[in-house]
Amino acid sequence: MKQKTPGILPCTLMVLSMALSFCAKEGGKDQPSIPNLRAFAKMYGYVRYFHPSDEASRIDWERFTVYGVRRVKGARNQKDLKTALEELFLPVAPTMQIFQTGEEPEEPALVMPEDTSNLKIVAWQHKGVNFGRGNSPYISSRLNRESVLWTGGGSGVLSQGLDARKFRGKAIRLRAQVKTNMRGSGNQAQLWLRVDREKNTMGFFDNMDSRPIQADEWREYGISGTVDDDAVMIFFGAILSGNGQAWFDGFQLEVKGEDNRWESPGARNPGFEEGKAGKKPKFWVAQRSGYTYTVQETGAAEGIQCLLIENRSVKYKGKPFTEHPQIGDMMTKELGRGLSCRIPLALYSDASGTLGGEKTDAFASLAAELKSIAYDEMNADNEDVRLAAVILAWNVFQHFYPYFDVVDVDWDAELTNTLSDALQDDDEEDFFYTLSRMVAKLNDGHGSVMHRVLFSQLGLPIRVEWVENQLVVTASSDKELVQRGDIIVSIDGVQAKKCIEEAEKYISGSPQWKRVQSCRRFGYGKKGTFAELLIRRGKKTIEVSLERSFQGFIEEWNRPPIQELQDGVFYVNLDKAPWQVIQPKLDELAVAKGVIFDMRGYPNGNHEIICHLLEDKDTSDAWMQVPRFIYPDQENRVGYHKMGWHLVPKRPKIKGKVVFITDGRAISYAESFMSFVEHYKLGEIVGQPTAGANGNNNPFSLPGGYRVGWTGMRVVKHDGSQHHQVGIQPTVPVKRTLQGVIDGRDELLEKAVELMQ
Repeated sequence: MKQKTPGILPCTLMVLSMALSFCAKEGGKDQPSIPNLRAFAKMYGYVRYFHPSDEASRIDWERFTVYGVRRVKGARNQKDLKTALEELFLPVAPTMQIFQTGEEPEEPALVMPEDTSNLKIVAWQHKGVNFGRGNSPYISSRLNRESVLWTGGGSGVLSQGLDARKFRGKAIRLRAQVKTNMRGSGNQAQLWLRVDREKNTMGFFDNMDSRPIQADEWREYGISGTVDDDAVMIFFGAILSGNGQAWFDGFQLEVKGEDNRWESPGARNPGFEEGKAGKKPKFWVAQRSGYTYTVQETGAAEGIQCLLIENRSVKYKGKPFTEHPQIGDMMTKELGRGLSCRIPLALYSDASGTLGGEKTDAFASLAAELKSIAYDEMNADNEDVRLAAVILAWNVFQHFYPYFDVVDVDWDAELTNTLSDALQDDDEEDFFYTLSRMVAKLNDGHGSVMHRVLFSQLGLPIRVEWVENQLVVTASSDKELVQRGDIIVSIDGVQAKKCIEEAEKYISGSPQWKRVQSCRRFGYGKKGTFAELLIRRGKKTIEVSLERSFQGFIEEWNRPPIQELQDGVFYVNLDKAPWQVIQPKLDELAVAKGVIFDMRGYPNGNHEIICHLLEDKDTSDAWMQVPRFIYPDQENRVGYHKMGWHLVPKRPKIKGKVVFITDGRAISYAESFMSFVEHYKLGEIVGQPTAGANGNNNPFSLPGGYRVGWTGMRVVKHDGSQHHQVGIQPTVPVKRTLQGVIDGRDELLEKAVELMQ
């Protein structure tokens, strides 16, 4: 059995023990099912993203992949595997062929109709890859077919609130009837209950994110908690996350009275019986656009009426670009175990659908079989779910990740490695590490794996950075135990440096981004557990025990977002100052002796400040590039859709000396901002390189409740050179020192002020 890990990425000894357990598994890659799973994985990617049949567009691919894993992993020989693959894929790709490598199929894959004058060509075109989530720059569509471009807006939320003060300290529970109609991971219904405390702080909160509702029949669900002693409001309601339909009925909000009896605090219209069908429910607030909230008068769980929440969608029918596969274009690919496949990339279509292959009831039978796989039972404690998730994720990157030309990774080998690890994982927490390690191989700063096991973690009440090759405390909320400038020698018996380095094996991105993230989550672990720290303070060595009870980020310096540091020299923190705060100060900044802009974080919607620094119109319009794909394995890429920001100079112009401060915490939008500073030389850049990860994040969901982030477009510097993993380079490099930390000095800001002299 694999060594168990009590914590989560990247948390000190826990990550180290997990990393060591991975090393111990290297001998397991020759498991007999791996070649079968690899062959299935290759076929899945080719058919899912590049075969244009109507059947392939209608199948539930997540259920199909779980089902397919079960069918192929036990194939004893080449003949068994070929039979299993044909039974799986012929119903969705009737024109595909599987044959022995080195031989030719006995019959042509596609028989052309004699008269094609009234037929249309159907073929895939991918501008990036679109998962139907949010208003993104990506399009995946079939020529001469309508596609769903995006749906919903993340989540639709229905809420109601009431005064909590007379219920302080009491037990509270929420119950409701729910049923759904949806498919695909990440699409789910939820109940939610929140207690707001005094001073705008949040108390008890549960939104069932770790207990998603996906059943297609009415069932009762509930949340239980306690009203905080300083509570002021109670909010509760319903959520539809992602796409689909969710029905809600029979809400019961109750608190436990002095006699231990449950009593209603006065929720209004809990069963949606008040108000007219077809309208929004009375006394409830719909909080998100992209969704509809409608009272229904049929199919209620109780009474006459219930509520339906469903997502809106935007559909697309057209050409995202000119190029597309032609009739006769085929992909011929080796699958492994001596088998190859040949699959058409374009099909003719008449009014009844795409043509080719023998029409049977096999598709209907397969679709019915897949419905027996319940989404709410897709847990990664199940081996088949883990293997399916690997196959689904690996193929996204295999066919669409835009940075394989600058990232040193054998991605084909990673399929074998990750399948092997998933076979040996014991549960969903182990598999979280497996997925994280795979995504880390991409060296993509947007690359991440999110899962409910991650959210059960809390950190230590300290902030640490890597200074002079040591892990140094730069801020602490428990100054009696840990002080600024303390050097962490070890945690839970593991050397701090070793812990940081092991954690970074599970973090995706450039070296500078890995180091930022490993320091940011240093010490995270199970809530309520203690971290045993060995600390060096001056010449003394101190043992400290800290509880993992902290959530958030400790500020090292508490400065106003905009301030005059000295006569005529202003400081503007772009991470904290929104545009509506900066704009009224523009006239003053324009005539200042100098302005220091702090970009050690993420811009607060204020990139328009660039326009007040530009001398001439921005002409760099090709640094954001969305790749265009019509062939698998990223072969013969048909160019890029190129974009820029097209900024123009604005008045008043900032005329004084300008300095920007930045480091590895600046990522994505921050790097777009800094790219203008670098290219147009808008000011000196003080500090360290930025994260080196820019481009629109294009997340997708996997069975088991995992959500994977990654960079879906290619971004280069304005002169066309590489940005990925490189980042924006400082013109005046500055590193922090241990003495500077002890003294509480901001050495990067000091250098910026010095440049003003």
